Amino acid sequence: MSERSETMKGGSISLLDMVVVAFVIVGFVCLLNFYGYALLPYSPDEICFLQPAQNLAEGKGMGTPALDDLLPGISQRTYWQPPVYFLVLSVWGKLAGFDVMSSRLLSRVCGVGVLLLLWLLALRWGVHPQLALICAIWTALDLTFQYNSNLGRMDTMNALWLMACLLAFTENQRSGKIWQATIAGFFGALATLTHFIAIPSVLTLALFLAWRKRWRDLLWFSLPILLGWGAWLVYAAQDWQSFWSQLCYQFARKGEGGFALKLLHLLFLQALVPLFGVFAVNSPPVWLPLTLLSALAWKKRALSLREWQLVFFLAVYTSASFGGELCYIGWFTPFGYLLLSLWFHQAFKENRWRFALVGLCLLWCSYQGFRVGQALSSVQSLKAEIDRFNFELATVLPEGAQVLLHGVPDPFPTLQRLRPDLRLIQLSPTPMQQEALKRTLRQSDFFVGLTGWGQNHGVPLNEKLKEWVFHAPFGAWLVRLYTLKGGEIRE
Repeated sequence: MSERSETMKGGSISLLDMVVVAFVIVGFVCLLNFYGYALLPYSPDEICFLQPAQNLAEGKGMGTPALDDLLPGISQRTYWQPPVYFLVLSVWGKLAGFDVMSSRLLSRVCGVGVLLLLWLLALRWGVHPQLALICAIWTALDLTFQYNSNLGRMDTMNALWLMACLLAFTENQRSGKIWQATIAGFFGALATLTHFIAIPSVLTLALFLAWRKRWRDLLWFSLPILLGWGAWLVYAAQDWQSFWSQLCYQFARKGEGGFALKLLHLLFLQALVPLFGVFAVNSPPVWLPLTLLSALAWKKRALSLREWQLVFFLAVYTSASFGGELCYIGWFTPFGYLLLSLWFHQAFKENRWRFALVGLCLLWCSYQGFRVGQALSSVQSLKAEIDRFNFELATVLPEGAQVLLHGVPDPFPTLQRLRPDLRLIQLSPTPMQQEALKRTLRQSDFFVGLTGWGQNHGVPLNEKLKEWVFHAPFGAWLVRLYTLKGGEIRE
């Protein structure tokens, strides 16, 4: 067996391995449950995903009225993200309820699925069973992955589908059965229709089949993807103008910031800057050097990777880095640790390196545990600050006011529940159509959110009425309540 084919031979699973994995998963779930709503989102957009899912479940279409047509037509139809997350969340919401915590629970379930598939995939790729366990432990302890698995967003679900696609594709490469290619294509369709970030990775697998002239496998791999995208385009055909306009606004955001910012994204260096006092990544920016070094090592036959595996890693990293969002780092994390475990496996075969590798594994796990401990230290106090903020804001706003929101924590879910008399509008994290934004600003009474964000987006902040401070291990930040056109505060 050649060195490159060794990655496809698979590894055995013992009872002890399953016990350790179960322990890791239980610990992971307990940790996220303890974080609860104190693990704050990168951007206050969870309601923008929850609302269309709820409307869909209630037979009201798939619109997002909270965005007030700040993106064209979005009050009636949501096109700025593919539909699978909304569809799954609408079914999930019927079982668990339509609130932000239920959508975060769905992400935790997906996070558990990612850990399981990652462990199985590492074994299938020939990683030593103990290193496969360490790969899952590294991922479970990583703060970026924990954040993604506790947010009401589609990133962790997308990683789950993509990991399942990769595992099924691996099995197809081992035994060449058509049904394996079909399953890989099915999960590839789910991945690309959950988030655009998966498109380059899934396309890479299809191109590999074409390059190898495996036309039958390519046909059955592509069929579910074509059917899925065809169904979405049929939905898009109901309002082509809104479809293209929403996507243009969404992708315009990716082009902001210039060359310097893109360079930071390429290195994942934007994650080293604490955001809202909590988002300081607990892994150094090693993913780009590791990915490039892997390509060089593969060329010199020093790393057990097949061509399609290497190109897949390059596609995943490129998608995450050029996407530029902080949540994309957590999306890439399981794949990064999978690649790292392959390196450790390669070195582990050399007996003289084993002691050093064990030491590095323990050292890194200890560092990850330390950073998780720092995050845990502020959970109770941050929950108390969030509760006070939501209660005071719900009390102080006058009846019938129209309120613009863009803050972390996001008060939209609480105000929607406690103050149904208010007209709440969530300002979009993407660029917004200017005429709609000007109209919304003229009609609104208050702004609740981050001062700098509001100023940068032309919100005419008037009098500061109240402010709240939030503390976390890596800093503090303020959320303020402003009048916009002479709104009066309730005594």
